[in-house]
Amino acid sequence: MAGDEHHSLKEAKASYDWPEWQSAMDIEHKQLQEMGTWKLVDPPPNAIPIANKWVYIKKHDQLGKLIKYKARLVVKGYAQCPGYNYVETFSPVVRMETVCAILALMVKNGYKIQQMDIKGAYLNSILKENVYMKQPEGYDDGTGQICELIKTIYGLKQSGHKWNHKLDTKLKNLSYTRLYSDPCGMM
Repeated sequence: MAGDEHHSLKEAKASYDWPEWQSAMDIEHKQLQEMGTWKLVDPPPNAIPIANKWVYIKKHDQLGKLIKYKARLVVKGYAQCPGYNYVETFSPVVRMETVCAILALMVKNGYKIQQMDIKGAYLNSILKENVYMKQPEGYDDGTGQICELIKTIYGLKQSGHKWNHKLDTKLKNLSYTRLYSDPCGMM
C-alpha cells in the first residue's frame, strides 16, 4: 500500500512502528548470517566495497490487513564494474504463453498444481567473483572490516544469473528437462 514503505534506516527509526522494523531487520540479518552470505575481512588493497541499503515493506493480506513487516538488505549493484566484480548477468524468464499452456494442460488432464516460494532464493547461490560490501547500516561492528560476499545477495547484477544456474542444475538432477520451445520452461 502506498505510504507503507520507508526509504532509509533514518526514516524507519523515526516511525511509530520502529520496534517492528528493528525486529524485521534482525530477522533478515540473522538469515544472512546463518546462510553464510558473507565473512568479515580486512579490506584488501584496491577493494572497493559496494554500499547497501535496507528496503522496508509492510505485507498485507488480500483484505488489506497488515500481516508482516519485511526488511530486506540489498546491495547497490549499480556501483558494480563489469569484468571486475561481475561477468555474466543473463537470466532467462519463462514466457507467459508457456505458463498459460502448461496451466491449460494441467486443468485438461486433471493434474494437481502446486507452487512454492523459496525463502531467500538469491542467498542460495555461490559467488565466484570477488565482491566486497560495506557492513550493513545498523550492524557495523566498528572494526573497519568489510563483508566479502560468499553468496549472492539481492541487488547484485549477477544474482539472477547465479540463481537460475543453481535452480536449473537442481531441477535437472530431479530428471526435469527443458522445453524445446522455451528454454526457461521445464517439464
